[in-house]
Amino acid sequence: MNSKRYGANELEHEGCELRRIHAHSNEQKALVYWLGFLRGILASGKFEVSEHLPLLAEAKNFLLLLNDPDALELIDDLRIWANKPKEIYEIIENIIDIRSRDVSILDEKSKINEIYGFCAGIACDNVITEREVRVLLSKINNTPEIQGSGKIKRLKYAAEMSISDGLITAEESDDICKWISHLVGDSATDTGIATFGNVGVMEGALEDVSSLIFEDRMFVLTGRFTLGPRKVVEGLIADRGGRHKKTVCRKTNYLVFSTEASRDWRHSHEGLKIMRALELREEGKGPDLVSESLLAQAFGI
Repeated sequence: MNSKRYGANELEHEGCELRRIHAHSNEQKALVYWLGFLRGILASGKFEVSEHLPLLAEAKNFLLLLNDPDALELIDDLRIWANKPKEIYEIIENIIDIRSRDVSILDEKSKINEIYGFCAGIACDNVITEREVRVLLSKINNTPEIQGSGKIKRLKYAAEMSISDGLITAEESDDICKWISHLVGDSATDTGIATFGNVGVMEGALEDVSSLIFEDRMFVLTGRFTLGPRKVVEGLIADRGGRHKKTVCRKTNYLVFSTEASRDWRHSHEGLKIMRALELREEGKGPDLVSESLLAQAFGI
């Protein structure tokens, strides 16, 4: 294979060779997320009319990603049974039952991606019910691998507070949806697009372009940039006196993240660089977070 290499042991970011290497892992990641999303849809115990369009958006996305025959059939069923929520519920149950046999959700990565999908599913209509909250808390409490995450801690706290009096208010529902958006991005109800492949909302990201300094500052990039290939963006930073590195450490000044997740990230909405940066920020030692849009503004693009 004739993939371009940028260093002795470095493969082209998002290149064909990495696609081949990560193909099976990425298919599993997508399938686990898809099953989690469908379980989230069913967590309320019924299919809501307001869940129709978000479910359709996710099904179209997974048809594109996986050429998934069940996603194709579900798209047709959503049209045929548009006014029959009970039938749609049973169809989703059947898909979960059959496709769960194709995938194991025992390793840490799969557990996290499944929960991310589940969160997107319960929040897809921007309404959280008490039953959904209880299932969510059960999942979090039974998955120790995610309980160190600051985002999960805040989501769990909001969920616990919402059911402390046995009644979830509209404000509490909105608060849970807000914290879920930090994990998986805004719902399809808000954006019209599927959640899988998006970057979660990055709390505390810089908003003022004047606070972004290039000279002698260390930048790390993560995600799939619309500004151009990673090397082009790194060149634009270097032209302004900045430096770039591949990994996040305590000396990193800025982590620049795109709005679109990298194909090969460990999790559906965050990769190791984001995970490390957030860990350091929790310790008060992390880099500033910079969105691609703010970086483009600084470039005058």
